[in-house]
Amino acid sequence: MHPGPPSQPQQHLAPEQGYASSDRTPHDDAVDDTVAATDLQNPSDALDFLAQVAERDAARSPGERPHEQNAGAGAHAHGNGHIPSQQPTIYPLLQTGQLSVEMVSTLLLRYHDKYHPYFPIANVDAMTPQRLWTTASDQKHLLTAMLTVASRDVQEWQQTHEACSAHMQDLIANLVYAGTGSVEAIEALLILSEWPPRQPRCPSIGRGEEDAAAWMLVGTAIRIGYLLGIDRTGFRTANDGNTDGLDRKRLAWAACYISDRQISVRLGKAFWSRGPGPMTALGTRDFPSLKPKQPWQDDYAAIFQANLDLTQLFSNAHDVLYATKDRSQQLHMGGEYVKYIDDFRVSLRIWHSTWGMLSCSAPLKASVTLCYEYLRLYINAFAYQATLNRLVAKAQAASPNGVLATSIAPFADIASTPDARFIYEAIDAATSILSVFNSLDPLILRTMPLKLWLCVIYSGTFLYKARCTGVMGAEQTGRVKQMIHDAVDKLQKASTCANDVGDRYSRLLRLLWRKPPSRGDVSRTGESAKQHAYAAGTSMPQQLGPGDVQQQTQNPASINAFSWLDLGAVGDFATTNNSLPSESLDGLDWFDDSSNGGFGSFDQGFTIPLQYVWNTASPYGVMF
Repeated sequence: MHPGPPSQPQQHLAPEQGYASSDRTPHDDAVDDTVAATDLQNPSDALDFLAQVAERDAARSPGERPHEQNAGAGAHAHGNGHIPSQQPTIYPLLQTGQLSVEMVSTLLLRYHDKYHPYFPIANVDAMTPQRLWTTASDQKHLLTAMLTVASRDVQEWQQTHEACSAHMQDLIANLVYAGTGSVEAIEALLILSEWPPRQPRCPSIGRGEEDAAAWMLVGTAIRIGYLLGIDRTGFRTANDGNTDGLDRKRLAWAACYISDRQISVRLGKAFWSRGPGPMTALGTRDFPSLKPKQPWQDDYAAIFQANLDLTQLFSNAHDVLYATKDRSQQLHMGGEYVKYIDDFRVSLRIWHSTWGMLSCSAPLKASVTLCYEYLRLYINAFAYQATLNRLVAKAQAASPNGVLATSIAPFADIASTPDARFIYEAIDAATSILSVFNSLDPLILRTMPLKLWLCVIYSGTFLYKARCTGVMGAEQTGRVKQMIHDAVDKLQKASTCANDVGDRYSRLLRLLWRKPPSRGDVSRTGESAKQHAYAAGTSMPQQLGPGDVQQQTQNPASINAFSWLDLGAVGDFATTNNSLPSESLDGLDWFDDSSNGGFGSFDQGFTIPLQYVWNTASPYGVMF
């Protein structure tokens, strides 16, 4: 049936004004289920409802009755037998010749095999080369994100990676500018946050720049999720259907929750995503697309649930121990944290008894283990910082200038401290991270998410602080230094090119471990540390005179002036404490024998940028 020419808009007329009552059917008097079920809570809901009503009315012909329209549509569909297919969409990178169909197929298969297992949220159909034209039309964001990630770690594909990354930037800009999106766009943004594209101009020493970009990507994904209403999938309702669309939305929102919590904890930012509902315990049954299709395949659903449960513990630990700087300081001095840490340790043991024996491939098992060990470090290291802060407060109260005697190591007798068990476990967790990381092949490390690389940097920084405060003995310090040396070597070998992520963070570790600061000023924090920053930097505040400059330049940076969780402050400390007068590291293979620190056999071909001076805005002590 073809509609006639345009006529006056159809009105909702009473029986005496329009159709005769004898012509009406029960269907005409029935209330649409969608109308009855719509819950209007805000203007946005009302506008969405009006748009849906307008779309339904537009689908009907002016003179047609609802039941006649449905019948006519069914007859028309059966008459043709199929829906005409659209012309293939021309993907811009294919149209310009920067990619070929063969290259796209190769990259999609590479992504499926090398990257997808660590973060299996991409729609499987989008990774199928045979569906390329459909994917390019309906899932262009997801397709470009996968191509960008799959091309980032192969030297021969660097131009391809740059082209994909540039196109991805355009897509994201249009996405944000238009204020619209889809589930596949959320998946694309989350994937990019796990494997950030290589930036053309990065500093030569890693300081957490990638986390800032990842935080922006995750935030955009979460806002799109709220616009689409997929946050409601975290709550089960009576009319939940087991549809592919619902399963995909639930998986995407659960991934938003995981990414948001992890990146926010690393940066010390507030959480933005709503987690699963209090009465909703998401499990493997809620992610059917991740279940193995063959017996020999890894159970991605089980691995995803293990990470989801671990992220919930992470979130709780952050809220209880690291919520704010003032709250952390209060716990440090009051001692209430002991009960909280004990409770979290019990939860960790329960998690490990459930998921510790998970059967999967070695790289996936290593990724889960690294996350578990890092959470163990994150929780127990709180007690180390609390003990150190109390020691600082005691020293400042007992000494006019708040400086410990140079012959005293803060943790010379660690076994006698009340928090010895927590500190020992933090050391064990940090060394376990290094051990797992060093056991992996560099080619496997190359395809792992960035957060797993950063776990190694965080653990190395914590162990450095533990070494400088006397927590570890000489024998243990020697073993740890060898592990740091091996980790630096792994980071370098896993790098694809010069100034790659591994290369940049290996420099940070090398600088940090080159020598320890003087133990005599471990307790120096606050203004004295800031004054030292100005003395070591390129400018000087007005209130400091020449005598102050001379006094401050004689004191090395304080070990308690930065948090092991703040990579920006760690980079400032490393370059300030270990830089050479010539601004180069030609003497990196030299170390101070009196410090029992440092190690040799490093390449000497990089310099310290002049812009790396102390960041006076960085938090002191615990970061959050």
